[in-house]
Amino acid sequence: MLKQTLVSFALALGVATPLLANDGFPHRKHFPHVEVIDTEKLSSDLDAYTVVDVRPPFEFSIMHIKGATNLPLSTQDFTQQVTALHEQAGGKRVVFYCNGHTCEKSYQAASRMSEADDALAPLAYDAGILEWAAANPARTNFLNRGHLDSRALISAEKFQVHNLPPVEFISRAKDPEALVVDIRDDLQRDGIALFAMRDIRTGVDMAKLKEILVRARTEGRSVFFFDATGQRVKHLQYLVEAEGLPNYFFMKGGMRAYFDMIQDESRKKRAAALSGPSSGA
Repeated sequence: MLKQTLVSFALALGVATPLLANDGFPHRKHFPHVEVIDTEKLSSDLDAYTVVDVRPPFEFSIMHIKGATNLPLSTQDFTQQVTALHEQAGGKRVVFYCNGHTCEKSYQAASRMSEADDALAPLAYDAGILEWAAANPARTNFLNRGHLDSRALISAEKFQVHNLPPVEFISRAKDPEALVVDIRDDLQRDGIALFAMRDIRTGVDMAKLKEILVRARTEGRSVFFFDATGQRVKHLQYLVEAEGLPNYFFMKGGMRAYFDMIQDESRKKRAAALSGPSSGA
């Protein structure tokens, strides 16, 4: 009875307690001490909070909650900067967010700040930016063009349409007229190129990416993008669509999937060699 009462109270507040069901939020069980806030509560009281986006700057530049401050979790003096923001905002309760249900960064940020200052009482908005954008397009900054048109939201199905398995991606990208763009960071590349002398290395430099997109659209060329794990391209797709490029593709799973494919082929060849007919047969 007590548990049911607490759950009802938490739902009414829009803030989840550790007793609340974790359905659809796989990381809540790993951060039972972190309080979370839902979309309805944050939407109704947005001005009452100091909202901090802990994602990388590129993702923030694609789409973010209006009024949010971008402070990546990897920032060296993260806790000090959050404390400063909290004080500058007059002590408004801090809410951290990242990409959504499967992203841990909002929990990690809230946990870190709770350890640094338990009086701060931070919250995690773990529904993330995409759920926010769908519910609040007018309060979502999109590509620094003002508010988001909800029609610009990209469905999972539309994303998959442009995803190609590594074998098909490489086969189609061999077209000499196609542009092949590597959006990995320097540290992720390890000097490995997919197509020697053809890969255009942009990282997530917005100016370079826009230049490539304008060129491809003007010349009617297809563009094949790949990243490290197939996650970064999800954000890139918003920029590609906004720039009106019709023919573009991503390598499903990124270079990690490519390397997995190579290793799998190697294992199969070794297994085939070992299982071949013996020389004495």
